[in-house]
Amino acid sequence: MNVSHPEFNILGFLVPLSLVAGVVGFVVAWFVVAILERFRLTRFLGNISLFFIALGVLFAGLTDWLVNL
Repeated sequence: MNVSHPEFNILGFLVPLSLVAGVVGFVVAWFVVAILERFRLTRFLGNISLFFIALGVLFAGLTDWLVNL
């Protein structure tokens, strides 16, 4: 992977790293919120939508950081 332009070659298409990291962050945040809802732990959160967006951004940034190590 080129460090100045990080891209993934998926079936001949060059996909930017930020898009891949965003999708991974969204999916992981979705699973975390689903698990929290399953065990009814979301009742302790004030705004679940804002929490979901924050988790998505956190996991997307973490994914981006881990890939660039």
